[in-house]
Amino acid sequence: MSRLSDADRAAFQALTARGWVQQPTQRSPALVEQTPAGRERYCRWATAAAKLHRSNKPVRFVGEHWRL
Repeated sequence: MSRLSDADRAAFQALTARGWVQQPTQRSPALVEQTPAGRERYCRWATAAAKLHRSNKPVRFVGEHWRL
């Protein structure tokens, strides 16, 4: 476990005191407008969200089971 510097501790305490505020443009859309423009905005949001996590976890299918 690492120790926080005084500046890091102060920044952490300030963040916890006021809380994290997410911008409306960053939130997941609850409803998709049934218009071409609304669908386009949703597709652009989903594409950007899919680029956030890049995983290199390999899928390992090993064994002698007939379902593999």
